[in-house]
Amino acid sequence: FPAIPLMMINFGNRYSLLAGLIRNLHDTVINEKISTDDSARFFRQIASLRQRLRLIAIIQTCSALAFIFNLSAMISLYFGIDGLGSWLFFSSIILMVAAMIQFTIEIQIANSALDVRISGLEEHQEWQDYLATSKLRGKKSRKAMPSPSPTSPAG
Repeated sequence: FPAIPLMMINFGNRYSLLAGLIRNLHDTVINEKISTDDSARFFRQIASLRQRLRLIAIIQTCSALAFIFNLSAMISLYFGIDGLGSWLFFSSIILMVAAMIQFTIEIQIANSALDVRISGLEEHQEWQDYLATSKLRGKKSRKAMPSPSPTSPAG
């Protein structure tokens, strides 16, 4: 199980990233006057972040326990206590499966949170104007490019 510490680092990084998102969201809500539409979006984001934090805490706990159980299993097997070693190893596998299931759920929640952000972007008129002008610029640049002409044989 050498991947367990790497997974724990990954989960720790996700936790740190969420903490940064929460701080930014807090500063945005406190420092800016927000509309009722934006406040509803912020409340959905807060609920999503809170749920994700809980899941990451469970994931980290399961991973840490799995690592401890795995190390204990190796020690038990080293000292010839096969029954305990087998039970501890099996328990560490179950804990890792639980952590991976929770991680999958957390990813789904993160995707839903991104959908909320995207819907917020789509509602802002500035974004719609930007998309409309970028489409026009793309069409104009394609018309401005000369079409490839057939090459005539040199002779």
